[in-house]
Amino acid sequence: MKILLSSWYREWRGAEPQVLRPERFSLDEKNTLFALVVSLGNGEFDEACIETDSGEAKECIEGLLCGTGGAKRVERSSSAEQCRLYREGYEIYRQGGSSYFFVNPVPRPELFEMRELDGYVAEFKQQ
Repeated sequence: MKILLSSWYREWRGAEPQVLRPERFSLDEKNTLFALVVSLGNGEFDEACIETDSGEAKECIEGLLCGTGGAKRVERSSSAEQCRLYREGYEIYRQGGSSYFFVNPVPRPELFEMRELDGYVAEFKQQ
């Protein structure tokens, strides 16, 4: 079970400009899963877009978002659409008052076979 996680911070404090860098994670690795659980539980994300490699991975990430993360699935709204990582057709989850997660309802296993993700990152610019 794998996910591709892209995150964006609205108030970036880095010395260099923020760059969208999707990261692949295996939910089968205990340390990775633990780090993700802690990050969700602590509300570490402003925005995140999540791709999965399977229906099983999608169910797992939904459980983490709604369970540990306390996120709720919400309908499309103007505030969600203004997010940098908003994707048309993706499921929207809101954590707290302003954190948004966009989950692709359709697994994209091909993303986990690609060496470079430049084409995937370009999809965000097309909207």
